[in-house]
Amino acid sequence: MVKLVLDQAEGLRRLVARHATRIVAVVGSAPEAGQTSAALNLASALAHHGQDVVLADESGHAAPALGLPLRGDIHDVLAGRVAADSIRVHTRDNVVLVPVAHRHPERIDPLRALPLLAAGDPDVVVIDCTHAGALLSPLAAHANDVLVVLGREPASITGAYSWIKQAHYEYALAQFRVLVNRAEDVEARVVCRNLATTASRYLAVSLELAGHVPVDRQVMRARQLTRTVVDAFPMAPAAVAYRQLAAQVMHWPLAALDAAMGDIGGDRGGELAHGVGAVSAHTA
Repeated sequence: MVKLVLDQAEGLRRLVARHATRIVAVVGSAPEAGQTSAALNLASALAHHGQDVVLADESGHAAPALGLPLRGDIHDVLAGRVAADSIRVHTRDNVVLVPVAHRHPERIDPLRALPLLAAGDPDVVVIDCTHAGALLSPLAAHANDVLVVLGREPASITGAYSWIKQAHYEYALAQFRVLVNRAEDVEARVVCRNLATTASRYLAVSLELAGHVPVDRQVMRARQLTRTVVDAFPMAPAAVAYRQLAAQVMHWPLAALDAAMGDIGGDRGGELAHGVGAVSAHTA
């Protein structure tokens, strides 16, 4: 009987590990860094790789960028004004977009919101983070990975370092991943190397280059069509770059499950790796 219980426990651990939902918080070093575009295209590229993806629109910009009608947000669901299924919008990229109360993200209780995002056992939840208020909302603070989007311009690089510094001291984050937008491979590597050297010297923080997205006029054309470049122009250089990024994301080490999440969402709770501490647990 004891052996049966142990076998069942081991089986559950394997099941949880197999179906763990990765949460990626996408933040921008500046409003013009291209954060929402990166979040949308990363979600689309992950879906094209066969992943079940939920995009949490915390910034309030993702849904309008795709021209999607909304019937409420997570705050409305938690307040009992609308049903959870009514706010989930399916995009043409096979991504489920879930609006978050972008005006007051600090009011969202992550212990109640995360199970809504994880409904249906998605492989990845991508959060297009809010631009206002705290560095990370309570919801985004539960991400496994923080992806910082920046450009090659000095102001964008300075903004990225400032954000990373504040986030490090606020949440004790030890690692960040960097996506350099509108840059070629060599430029991106130079930007990340210089930023990583400074962050390591003064903050003891590790930065890892997640990828780069080249300058591509098809990104703007896709935006005019209210589509992602991954969906509209799959062979465009930017679309190829996002698919390469998505392939990497799928193989990033997933932090060990946090027992503190065990009560979240009942049976789904243990499947969500918890908090900014999870990001700190990763190694470069």
